[in-house]
Amino acid sequence: MSVPLRHHYTDRADWFARQEVTQGIVHVWEPAYREDYRCNIYVIQGSTSDLVLDTGLGLGSLRTYLAPLAPDPLLVLSHGHYDHIGSAFEFERRVIHTAEAQIVAAPTHANTYADLLLAEEDFTPTPWDGFTAADWAVEPAPATGLIGEGDILDLGDRRFTVLHTPGHSWGSVCLWDEARGFLFCADTVYAGEIFDHLPCSDIPIYLQTMRRLRELPVRTAFPGHGPILSGDEFRLTIDSYLASKQRVKT
Repeated sequence: MSVPLRHHYTDRADWFARQEVTQGIVHVWEPAYREDYRCNIYVIQGSTSDLVLDTGLGLGSLRTYLAPLAPDPLLVLSHGHYDHIGSAFEFERRVIHTAEAQIVAAPTHANTYADLLLAEEDFTPTPWDGFTAADWAVEPAPATGLIGEGDILDLGDRRFTVLHTPGHSWGSVCLWDEARGFLFCADTVYAGEIFDHLPCSDIPIYLQTMRRLRELPVRTAFPGHGPILSGDEFRLTIDSYLASKQRVKT
């Protein structure tokens, strides 16, 4: 495994933090970035292969950090926003929904929405002295495979069904472990302000997605932001969102 040297990484040793939340699932995050915006990265260890879901900002070498946990993982990108794809280029195997493959192949500040949302004042501390939002550099990371509704990701003792869950973005996906009742729901469902106002968002479609997910027998939900949710918390979050949009025509 080699990491490109041309990319500007922080030299802060504590850029990433991690915690095992249950056997074989490790939550990784970037503590210096504002709590409500930082991406939840998940390492899911299987008996035959490992999976990493999303990559954060790319300001530290995620691949190097994760090497002891998952030396050759499949990277799944839940969607193409700046806070989820920053380190995608570090991984040899990376998949994303067809609808957002063009974003990771040619990412920019504009099409990843870094220009709207990334700000230096949201870092404590900043990744390096003098850092500005314009310093954030996103590298092309063309998908080596495409995923869509109903695809199966088999890790041996874990199997995930890919659910296409548009609304937050065109190609948002969730990963459903039916055997355990675990749903990795990325930016589709999470506690806090639901971002449904971006140019890639569609509220009527989002409502359909939320209603669909509400029917799943979720025991634990692993969102892309905020705390991990119990099944009841997951359903209450959906119910709150649906109630807030009850006047929207679908």
